[in-house]
Amino acid sequence: MTDTELLEKVKAGLGLSGEHTDTSISIKMLAVKGYMINAGVSVEQVETDLGVACLTVGVNDIWDLTSGEVKFSPAFDIILWQLKVVSMP
Repeated sequence: MTDTELLEKVKAGLGLSGEHTDTSISIKMLAVKGYMINAGVSVEQVETDLGVACLTVGVNDIWDLTSGEVKFSPAFDIILWQLKVVSMP
């Protein structure tokens, strides 16, 4: 799945349409995707329905960043953990 396709799914999950927020959402989406992959989630798992849900929750969590206060929600952490377990060999 391309990042453009992921962006459309994340926007749908956030209830957004149009292109006015694409740049901001895309930057946050790529940051969360990188975090998920570095945490041990496979690219294939990121592209599943659960992976997109995790990505969407993560983007929502960092939507209104305050300097020095990046914090993911417990929901993000739970879904991330589930994806990591599935990705383990």
